[in-house]
Formats: sequence, structure tokens, C-alpha cells
Amino acid sequence: MADPTKALAAQGERKPRVLFHVTHFLHGGIETSLVSLITALDREGFEIGLTVTYPSEALETHFRARLPAGVKLQVLAPERWLSHCRQLKKARKLGPLGKIYEEVLLPPVRKPLMNRRFRQVLAQGYDVVVDYDMSLSRITGPLPVPMMGYQHFSVAHLERGHRRKLRKLRHQCRTDYAAVVMLTDSMLNDARALIPDVADKLVRLYNTIDLDSIRARANAPLDPSAQPAGPYIVSVGRLEESQKDFTTLLHAYAQLAKEGIDEDLVLVGDGASRQQLEALAASLGIADRVTFAGFQSNPHAWIRKSRLLAFSSKMEGLPNVLLEGLAVGQVVVSTDCPTGPREILDDGRAGLLVPVGDAAQLAAAIRRGLQDAALRESLLAHAATHIEQMGFRPTAQAFSVLADRLMRRAGVPTVAAATA
Repeated sequence: MADPTKALAAQGERKPRVLFHVTHFLHGGIETSLVSLITALDREGFEIGLTVTYPSEALETHFRARLPAGVKLQVLAPERWLSHCRQLKKARKLGPLGKIYEEVLLPPVRKPLMNRRFRQVLAQGYDVVVDYDMSLSRITGPLPVPMMGYQHFSVAHLERGHRRKLRKLRHQCRTDYAAVVMLTDSMLNDARALIPDVADKLVRLYNTIDLDSIRARANAPLDPSAQPAGPYIVSVGRLEESQKDFTTLLHAYAQLAKEGIDEDLVLVGDGASRQQLEALAASLGIADRVTFAGFQSNPHAWIRKSRLLAFSSKMEGLPNVLLEGLAVGQVVVSTDCPTGPREILDDGRAGLLVPVGDAAQLAAAIRRGLQDAALRESLLAHAATHIEQMGFRPTAQAFSVLADRLMRRAGVPTVAAATA
């Protein structure tokens, strides 16, 4: 596949300029995948900008240093009066008066201000905008350059109890975006069925992951004071029960503990449901065998040094942690949730799949993954080849082709054309 960015360089033209946008940086998979994509494109020869609506602790302490040096980063709402209540809301600490301010009084002021500030950044000469969490179009509406949206979660579930969100997605696809990226083939098929009149705008691009970096980080030592003394099962994710369903995992582990398995359970991540989950572990009698490790800047080392990676989500898009598990050579057991796990685990050939919410089957699969040596060898051998299609180069090249097509369709001038 020819790379349009390299063709431009050969012709002496400037690199394509891509402006990414995301609402905020939290400690999640969306943010991790965004940094990986930006890094891949930076290596492929793009000029990249990034706007973030709100400041966050995670951006300053974790993600800013991981962005390539040439990325131009701008926070649109750094002022406390614009961002503080939003931060409290995300932490579920916003009181009644704060809700009135954040949800009633502030939006009429904030929206036009963010629109103006974003368009000032765009005017610096960007060719394509990537709305990485599909939040920007609600602020700006259509833009003078092509805009690409990224849908990170299952589309099919919107038809079941989330009709308002589905109507919003349909409107955005029809009016605001030149292309909308789905992360898996199943997401793409679902979206084309639900929004058939924009099927030509929908494309599939996998998340890109830096396999070499992940593998190098996986070999880093763990803090001896944090690492369990014995063997352990690990699960990594935001502790948020509306999506991640660690409840089912804890029930499955309680069953395994009664059966006498040697491995403890480590949950890497933090979130609003942590206290609820700690209380559940205590009520199940497994508190002394479950470690809540909190957020870890290097989850790859925790995954690599475990005996098995367990994943219990109810709904996803393309969960990075499963990609990372395969990348570091770990046995994976996952719920077969919409969407992502089945595609990542190649229909069960690269990892074991179980029904969503079924603690008994999750426990049985974990037991097999721990104790069946022949099965472990088969899963790891298949995963080692399957994961290579998720590396930097394939997705970066596919993104490059898509961006080039959108620019040509919109008549975005190259430097040569603009100066002729």
C-alpha cells in the first residue's frame, strides 16, 4: 500500500497537518490509544496538533511526557471557572449548586468560547481534524476542513435502551463528519446496519499499539512492596461497574479460591466503583487474596508477570488491554462482549471467550487457562502471530490513506497548489 505522506515528501511538499481533539485525559484506554496513534503518525511524517477541552492530572503526570516532542498541545479551557466543576463531575463529587452552575449556567458561555478558541487553532493551517471522542462536533458543528470521528464503543447496544444517543450519532454522521472510524469489523457492520444512509462514510481502523514499547515496558521490574509474593491473576481497567463488571470477576475468583487455586487476584486500575468492589471482596471472604493495586503507570509489567489476564467487561469497542496481553505473551480469558474481544482473540484461537456476566463459566475458563499446559501453549503460539496486524505500521498506513482521500475529496490544497 503506497503511503501518501512519503509521496508528498518525495515531491518536496509539506507534510499533512492533522489536528486531534479529545475532551480530557483520564487514565483510560481511549487516551492510551490516542497517544499511540499520534506517535505512529508522527513517525510516518505527519505534522500533528492536539487540542484538549479540559486540563487534568493524568495529562500532566502521565500522558504529556509520552507525546512526541513536535506535537503542538493546547488546552481550550484551562481556567478554573471553566473546568473545575467538570472535573468534580467526573469524580462524582459535584454538589447540587455545582450541577446548576456546570449544567445550566455555564454551557451557554462555554460552548461559543470553546468554538472560537478551537477555530483559532484550526486556522494555523491544519488539513484534517480528528474528533477522537466525537465531542468536538457538538461544539463546532461542520468545519471548513474534513473532520473524522472516532467511535470507541459498541454501536449495537445503542439500539437497546440508548435511542437518544443513537439519534445523536446518526445526526453527527450525516452532518458533521467526512468519515467515522469504527474500531472493529463487527462495529462497522452494526453501524452500517443502523445508519445505512451514511454507510460510505463508515470505515474500520484498528487501534494502533507500539508492540516494541509495550514489550520493553513489560520487562521492567515491579515495585517489590506492591507485587504479590506469589503467583497471581491480573485484571486491568477502570473500576467502573456500569461497563467493566469486576463484580462477575470477583464472584468467579471466589469460586476458584474455594477450589484451592494458588493464584491471588490483582486488580490494576482505579475508579468510582473501588469502594463497592472492596466491600464485595470482603463479603465474599476473599479480601485477603485480592489486591487493589490502583492506577499503575506501567500495567504491562503487571500483565507480563502474572499467570493469566482476565477481562470481564459488559461492553467495549476495541479494548487495548487485550491487545497488550497478547503483545507481552500472556494467556487471556475475556468475556465475549460487544465489541472487540472476539476479533482481538481471533474467535477464541488467541484467547478464551466466555459469556458476559457468567461467573461460573468465567471461573471454568480461568481454571483451564491456568492448568491446561497444552491449551496455554496453543493460545500463546496463535496470539504471537495474530497480534502483529495490530502494530504501528498497518494502522498508520491505513489512516494515512484515509486522510489523503478526505483531503482530495474536500479539495484541500497542497502547498504546491496554494503557492502556484
